[in-house]
Amino acid sequence: MILEHIDIHGFRGINRLSLPLTNTNVLIGENAWGKSSLLDALTLLLAPAAEPYQFSEHDFHFPPGDIDARMRQLQLVFRFRAQGDDESALFQPFWQHDEHGRYIRFSTRAKRQDQGVKTSWRFIDQHNDVLPAAGTDAALAHLRAYYPVLRLRDARFGRRNRHADSDAERRATTLTALAQEVEKLTRDLVVRPQTLSDDLLRQGLHTMQQLLEHYFLVQQSGSSAPRVAPEVRDGSEGWRSLDKLNHLIAGTESRSRQVIMLRMFSLLIQAHGNEPLPAGAHPLLLVEDPETRLHPIMLSVAWNLLELMPLQKIATTNSGELLSQVPLENMCRLVREPARVAAWRIGPEGLSAEESRRIGFHIRVNRPSALFARCWLLVEGETEVWIINELARQRGYHFAAEGVKVIEFAQSGLKPLLKFAQRMGIAWHVLTDGDQAGSKYAATARSQLPSAARESDHLTQFPAPDIEHFLYKQGFSDIYYQTAHLPLNAPMNTRRIISKAIQHSSKPELAIAVAMAAAERGPQAIPPLLDQLFARVMWLARGRAD
Repeated sequence: MILEHIDIHGFRGINRLSLPLTNTNVLIGENAWGKSSLLDALTLLLAPAAEPYQFSEHDFHFPPGDIDARMRQLQLVFRFRAQGDDESALFQPFWQHDEHGRYIRFSTRAKRQDQGVKTSWRFIDQHNDVLPAAGTDAALAHLRAYYPVLRLRDARFGRRNRHADSDAERRATTLTALAQEVEKLTRDLVVRPQTLSDDLLRQGLHTMQQLLEHYFLVQQSGSSAPRVAPEVRDGSEGWRSLDKLNHLIAGTESRSRQVIMLRMFSLLIQAHGNEPLPAGAHPLLLVEDPETRLHPIMLSVAWNLLELMPLQKIATTNSGELLSQVPLENMCRLVREPARVAAWRIGPEGLSAEESRRIGFHIRVNRPSALFARCWLLVEGETEVWIINELARQRGYHFAAEGVKVIEFAQSGLKPLLKFAQRMGIAWHVLTDGDQAGSKYAATARSQLPSAARESDHLTQFPAPDIEHFLYKQGFSDIYYQTAHLPLNAPMNTRRIISKAIQHSSKPELAIAVAMAAAERGPQAIPPLLDQLFARVMWLARGRAD
């Protein structure tokens, strides 16, 4: 089974959240927007513990700064989708059916009462009605045992034991077992046996161990982890070996690859002293901010390894480097709104193949930090990107601190960016030239306006053919004369003056000259149209933060 949906109401930092899930999910969102509360909910309620979690008063949500308004009820609903015919008979009384097949839903509720907190666990149907209680305890115990949540966190924040003499022996035993599993996996690679040397295998597996033992802690109920001594950690050579091992495993078409990878992961967990996964288990892996302790190169290797694991995964990140490796359909933005935490993702039919390709190259690969923005200010060219950022700074607007990202759209096309922004909950504003091409871009922006939105909040068009003509007419004509090496009274039309100025320098250099002149003249030199643009963009961004 796979966890395909979770609904949360009133748990810790989440007042309300409805989150669809796929096999790989990478969550992004600002601090205090619900990521940690979501992972806590999964860890506490689906951990392979002997008894179900019992809520306490501190689990109930309250509005920021108003603890007296703490909610009196909370509820979490999980929906698991069957993916084969080998599901346990224990679930038989609780199956629901739809056009996609079978699924089960279970709900956990808690109420604050004078005598304490009362917690209940029940399976429910598609109408949220409670199903008969018979068999519930056994089915939930099986669910936690065979579909448990395992959470990887920064090992520095886990409890550590003092080194025991058995640590080294356990590490050596586990390394031997891992080597045997990989040997099984690679027996069919007879056509290229040279790719798997003994030294590569040893170093790669050793680094795989350290990835969990030193960089991450597999957090389970009551678990602890020993620290790996610095002198026994592998260096860059070990990471390169692990990367080669990743490619080797990914390249084989062995039908047993998934089973063996899961076995390797189980062995790593046992190396921490945790309970082994039962045969046939399919854990849900939570990976919390993997970039915290890893250099970008090592992060890439670690993520490639995690991607090979045949597990459902939910990861959180603040790293553009990691997002650049993640397919767009696997990304999910959590955005706190007044009445809920909204989950934004493009979904399976959100973009066409061509639109996904353009967004993948223009944003995911080349500008991954834009995925964290609250608002996109979309401009036609790179010249506008630089000068708009600089003039906004001079006017006292700090775009980076407010979550505003200025992005040029001419290379990717405007429509894919607007569609993607809206599906991911990113506000947008378009700045276009006043020429024929700019008018077409403006028409595209109008066609993508959100319902009930005002055009002025999302579109600004220069009253001039381009930004150079606009700035020329807004008090910076002397800069263009100087750059063109012309006297101020030269009898020449505007277009020729601007063309000569560009010929003698370049558009970026001309933009720098205008920005320097604006800085000398003070904020009053900023054209009113741009001042209004900055204010609108800041309003849009703050609407995504409040």
